[in-house]
Amino acid sequence: MNLSNLHYKILVLLFLITATVHAQHTSIQGRFTIDFVKGCTGMTVNVTTATGWTDAQYWYEGFDLGTAGDVSGSYTYTTPGEFYVAMLVSNDVPEKLDSIRIEVLAPELPQFTIHNCAAHNVRIEIEDTYYDSYFVEFTNTDNQEIGPQSFTSAYNYGVQGNYRIDVTGRFSNGNNATCGTDNRAFNSINTIVSPVLTSVETTDEASNGELQLGFTLGDDIIYNLESSTNGTDNFESISVLSGATATLSNLNTESAFYCYRINTYDACNDLTLLSDVICSVYFDVAGTEQANTISWQTDTVQANSYNIIRDGDLLINITNSSTISYDDSEVICNKEYVYNVQPIFTSGSSVSVDTAVIANKSASLPAIGYPSSTVNIDNNVELTWGPPDTGEIPFRRYVIERNIRDRAWRFYDSSEDTTYTDTEATFVGQHAYRIRYDDDCGNLAIPSPATIPMIIEQGAVRGKEVNFNWSKYEAWLNGIRSYTIERIDETGNLLEEYTVFSGREKAVEFSPNDSENKLIRVRAESLDPTPQFTYSNIILTELSTTMFLPNVFTPDDDGLNDKFVAKGPKVFNFELEVYSRWGVLIFSTTDNFNGWDGKINDLEAPEGTYIYKIYYEDAEGRKYDQSGSMLLMRKG
Repeated sequence: MNLSNLHYKILVLLFLITATVHAQHTSIQGRFTIDFVKGCTGMTVNVTTATGWTDAQYWYEGFDLGTAGDVSGSYTYTTPGEFYVAMLVSNDVPEKLDSIRIEVLAPELPQFTIHNCAAHNVRIEIEDTYYDSYFVEFTNTDNQEIGPQSFTSAYNYGVQGNYRIDVTGRFSNGNNATCGTDNRAFNSINTIVSPVLTSVETTDEASNGELQLGFTLGDDIIYNLESSTNGTDNFESISVLSGATATLSNLNTESAFYCYRINTYDACNDLTLLSDVICSVYFDVAGTEQANTISWQTDTVQANSYNIIRDGDLLINITNSSTISYDDSEVICNKEYVYNVQPIFTSGSSVSVDTAVIANKSASLPAIGYPSSTVNIDNNVELTWGPPDTGEIPFRRYVIERNIRDRAWRFYDSSEDTTYTDTEATFVGQHAYRIRYDDDCGNLAIPSPATIPMIIEQGAVRGKEVNFNWSKYEAWLNGIRSYTIERIDETGNLLEEYTVFSGREKAVEFSPNDSENKLIRVRAESLDPTPQFTYSNIILTELSTTMFLPNVFTPDDDGLNDKFVAKGPKVFNFELEVYSRWGVLIFSTTDNFNGWDGKINDLEAPEGTYIYKIYYEDAEGRKYDQSGSMLLMRKG
């Protein structure tokens, strides 16, 4: 026992001795005394008649003298009320009746709170005024008596443990043996845990809606929940909390917000510990022609920021706490969106109910990815593309736009699928395509990147050497690895390949005796890990059989260029005719190896210009004729 408790017990003992000495109460006439005039039901009073008064009779519950009373002794009161002990004497005195008033009350249980303090200290708070004093027993030997609505001094138990406190109500000058006694068990604590409010969730948004609170509390400590409506100016205590959650009902959660905090009282230091404040939120969302507009109400002073949740994912965090609305313009017509607003506070957050809205119109629709284009065996352009990468979009149709020779983009056709074939491509100038889509609200997606199929053309022909050139394929995201010239048959089967090492031009040399027509196209391969391929248009290359004849020959028997001879691939049914410049036939032969020796009737022909014509057939039976002029010259 500490010194302060010892001093207190000495004072209580002196009080009891004094009360015992002055316990007797004298009647109005002074003819008898009674030990108690106040107490609780079940109390017994003892009456003592003063000396000299004989033949005294007593009534204990009033002045009804119609029934003989009891003689001097004691009486037990079993019901509450105000009573009089009345005394009637036979002495010859003017006033034969004497009395004293007694008050009997019900034995109410004392109302008190055990305030746990740090380091295993405790203080008891008396909360009622029913009794004149309250006797608090911390242990069998340690106690304190205090007045109504007051605190005991701190009592230290010293170690962690489970203890019991008894509190008995007492009346001054009363019989307290039967008055109310209450006791409660508790666990002492080493540290007071400050309350933490973590969440306020609206589980039902209605005029009589519901909120659920989440919090973290310590054990064996009293925590009180405080509430304020539409702001944090006036908090009122509404309940005592325990556990980790609490549900609050019958709140107007559709047009009001509520702020909460939790407190606990450190009675030993007269200090109130408060949690941070978290306020509920209510909001509305409406679809407009430009956006889904979200507006909300909560305490903008206490909130730090706001999370706008769309379809379960964070859409945006708004750091300006004075903001109470947001326009979500990145929405798609006729699509349903589910929103939630989460104000973020110092120690946690509040959560509104999920609210769905169907978007009326969006500012823009996202573009699809890169489309591709190729030319099929029928020389039609085939377009393919993927759907928008934003998931399922309620589109109405795909729109194909085309331009030729870099002119303006124009609507060309529409498709409900992700493929389209252009059967009207002429390949006179580059054909460029891009894909868009629209929705039921009339919104049109931004265009995709353009795709431009390759166009191959035949260039110069030198004998059996044919030059090909082609346009660049547009466009693959990762670029082009290589080009290859293909020779195919009428059904598209590959017959020959001609590798292109660089650039977009290639000279292909065919066999001198090859006169077969060729179907030619270009194949492009992408740089993707899994390559993509695309093809150009198909052109027909006709390998004409051409003979070479000199522009000048010198028939002077020096062994150089002495004969005018046609050279080239093997031909059939050959015939050479030579004419003077006036058109007179001067020589003809079917021998394409010997030609003309520059003589007319075995005489040397004069120098000058002569006209020639040749006729022949190739191996396929195709007939050819060539004509031209040459110069005959002689040395000296």
